[in-house]
Amino acid sequence: MNSRNFILKSILTITGSILFRKTISAISLNIKKMNKTIVKKIDLQFKQAFPGLKGVDIMANSYPIEPFLVFTEFFMEKPVFGPHPHAGISVMTYLLPDSKESFINRDSQGDFSYIEPGGMHIMQAGSGMHHDEFPKMTDHETHGFQIWINHADKDRFVEPRSMHASANEIPEKNTEDYKVRVVHGEFEGISPNYQMVTSVNLFHIYLMPKKTISLNAFPMAFVYGLNGKGHSGGEMIQAQTLVNYSLEGENVIINSFDEGLEFMFATGTPHNEPITYGGPFVMTTPEQMAETKRRYSNGEMGKLEAYQG
Repeated sequence: MNSRNFILKSILTITGSILFRKTISAISLNIKKMNKTIVKKIDLQFKQAFPGLKGVDIMANSYPIEPFLVFTEFFMEKPVFGPHPHAGISVMTYLLPDSKESFINRDSQGDFSYIEPGGMHIMQAGSGMHHDEFPKMTDHETHGFQIWINHADKDRFVEPRSMHASANEIPEKNTEDYKVRVVHGEFEGISPNYQMVTSVNLFHIYLMPKKTISLNAFPMAFVYGLNGKGHSGGEMIQAQTLVNYSLEGENVIINSFDEGLEFMFATGTPHNEPITYGGPFVMTTPEQMAETKRRYSNGEMGKLEAYQG
């Protein structure tokens, strides 16, 4: 081999080795970027909120969950709040399949629905409406979630509407490893026939014993434990455990222990806009809040009388 060919071969060999190492480094870096890391983990407890109502309250002013604003697991056995308004947000009620009773939902636009165990109802309040929710039978315990979803400023005053799904209308994906109930959003091409103005994924997941699930995630993601035990990123998950993940990364990995793990998974993209709270109203600016309260005082959000059933 002449010296010219030897030098050329050496250059190609060295270049190939460098490219190979760079490729491996890039793959490793992408893997690290893909999986989210845990930024906060806390084991929560039920608290008695009112007679007949206890809950675990997770609020966006305390935990990094926006575009979700309120995420409350509750047990409720009698009417508590009565008719009341909302504006600037969507309010979802999801009754868990183990709930011992259904909910009645009523609103100022004429809706009267039964939210059965495993069913879901969304009030996309927008410019403002009233609703009333309570157990169908007093002293029969209901178990579920009350969830507030924030609206972007451009969607604060959308036309109010209701969305409803019975238990068998919430799509599911079943495998040997897991069952995923797609309460809202999309999972592996499966989605329900309703969609809020704020795009979020909310899944109710049953992970079989000693199994792993990888979940695609938007920037904000959290897991909330319901039953059983598992872990994520080295942190234990059990009933009423909240795990918040980093904004960076695209996947959340969950593993179950011997008893399996039942949990809620929520993910969305933060609006990163100012938030002004005013009781049941959520706005972007104080000026919007003042106008919303004025409209409410003038009766511009409809009317809903106390239930007489």
